[in-house]
Amino acid sequence: MAIAITLKEYLDKNNTHYDFIKHRTTVTALDSSRAAHLPASKVSKAVILESDNGEYLMASLPANSRLSLNEVYNLTGHHYRLVSEEKLLDLFPDCAVGAIPAMGNPYRMKMLVDDSLLEAEDVYIECGDHKNLLKLEHHDYAHLVAKMNHGNIRGANLGAPRIWERTGRDWSM
Repeated sequence: MAIAITLKEYLDKNNTHYDFIKHRTTVTALDSSRAAHLPASKVSKAVILESDNGEYLMASLPANSRLSLNEVYNLTGHHYRLVSEEKLLDLFPDCAVGAIPAMGNPYRMKMLVDDSLLEAEDVYIECGDHKNLLKLEHHDYAHLVAKMNHGNIRGANLGAPRIWERTGRDWSM
């Protein structure tokens, strides 16, 4: 599988141009960014959350960042927790676990987008498998997520040396 059928149908319906970026098999979005030689700040990962009342929310943030549940609460007013891998299989039946596209609309899921992705020239998203990313140009990505809530939902950097935290500088490519 190169692209999840649900995602492909959605992108085709919206006349969205995208390019495939192939890479070695990876497990995480951060690993995918490294394998594809892309800045992790431009590779979007999806974190699926469930509220106390059973509503789902897809948080989309850079691959090199942790999600701040406090910031999600500040923006939504709801408490969320991570969804189990078993539930992910039900919610995204055409995707491999860990390769969920950071695009809520195709899966009829509310989405919260980190502001930094809206500022990126290009955004790369998982496409449902562990060997490909989709490259979306800024205007296409911004159009697809225009009606989604957004804000700063990033916590600490992932895989970052301590100097990143001390200096506040992103040393990625």
